Amino acid sequence: MPRKVLDISLIEENKSDLTFFNIDEEESNETLKALKQSYVTTNYKEETILNLQNTLNSSSDDTSKELKIESYKRYNNSLDLAYKNYITSACEHIETALEINPKDVDILNLKGLLTLLKCDFSKAFESFYTAMCYGNNEMSRKYVDMLSSDEFKVFLARYNHSIRFINEELNDECIHILENIIDEDPELIEPYVLLSLLYDKIGDIKRKESYLKHLREVDKDNLLFEEEIKTIESEIQEKDEKTEDINKAKHKHKMPYILIVVLLLGVGSYYIYNKNQIENLNSKLSQKEETLDAVGKQLDKKDEKLKEKEQELDKVKNEEKEKETKVEFLVSDEETLYNEAIKMKKEEDYKGAIERFKYVINSGKTQKYISESIYEVALLNQKTGNNEDAIKYYNKYINTYTSKDQYYDDAFYQLGMLYYNTGELKQAQKTFYGLRSEVPDSMYNNSKVEEILKER
Repeated sequence: MPRKVLDISLIEENKSDLTFFNIDEEESNETLKALKQSYVTTNYKEETILNLQNTLNSSSDDTSKELKIESYKRYNNSLDLAYKNYITSACEHIETALEINPKDVDILNLKGLLTLLKCDFSKAFESFYTAMCYGNNEMSRKYVDMLSSDEFKVFLARYNHSIRFINEELNDECIHILENIIDEDPELIEPYVLLSLLYDKIGDIKRKESYLKHLREVDKDNLLFEEEIKTIESEIQEKDEKTEDINKAKHKHKMPYILIVVLLLGVGSYYIYNKNQIENLNSKLSQKEETLDAVGKQLDKKDEKLKEKEQELDKVKNEEKEKETKVEFLVSDEETLYNEAIKMKKEEDYKGAIERFKYVINSGKTQKYISESIYEVALLNQKTGNNEDAIKYYNKYINTYTSKDQYYDDAFYQLGMLYYNTGELKQAQKTFYGLRSEVPDSMYNNSKVEEILKER
């Protein structure tokens, strides 16, 4: 992009004003903000455009010439930083420029480009669309068309799939999608951030460092590096404090060690002098130990009886709890039970979540809750190692619903990978052939599936 000219005579005085639809952000983490905004771009873009057009009016631009000149300086600073791949700082500078001069098309376009690199797709669309409303320029139209295209919708669906996989702790699937995205567009920043965090989580330090290296190439001052520096400084400080404490302890306890040695020598002399008396005491202690052993055996028998009673009591309590749960299920509607199950899943109470999902499956009447409950039961059984039930419910979903349903290709893919990971290659291949036949355009028909189908 060109640098801003600071010639006041080129500034147009008459431009329109508008208010863009703002997204309420509660997350402090920048990555999670961007991801949430991605979903907003997908689901509410049309409504956002309509709101923006409705609020467009013809009030004059009241930004003073002095403020415009200041905004151009900050714009140029942002542009210089972007050329040097300091994208995070460039974003901060362009935000201050936009606060001063919110109707400048060049500033809006540069913000759009920077937020697009950061994968903040909602803000990117907002900036380009706002710039197009003010100036109807070629760059804004180009990116508005791109972000509204079917091709970008497919990309966004893949990107959102990877985020859903993170939430469901399906790390391998998420990594596979993000690495493909990087191959297609290596300038996007957030995939490098996510991959370095994922590899750190699974303990693959070599790959983590590799993606951090790539991240430094595209965004040299990313917040992730700031966190790393803080962590290293904290570790160094902690190490220094421990070393200082050890040195103090050594100095403090030097004299007590000498006293202990003297005392031990005295005790040794006393032991030799009173050897016969000690032997007599040992004999008496042995007799007492025999008596205590006999008493201990009796106590062990009583403990066993108590444990049996406790087990019986636990069994009765569990039966009562099951009865209470059934009563609770009977008086709850399927939507309430489904939401409770989702909450329990997040809290990692998988047993409680499965119970509620199953009740929705057996007693529910709404297809949305029933179908999603079947998929969730399969997923949670797979997560807890109950592969038999996982296979049963994946097959139930596939055999009950069609490719138009939300989790249809997900169920195919998860079932195929489950078969493959448990050594059932033929079943895995059969499942993936079914996926290819039923949903030929699915994003899961990827290179990994292709490799599995070629195995013999």
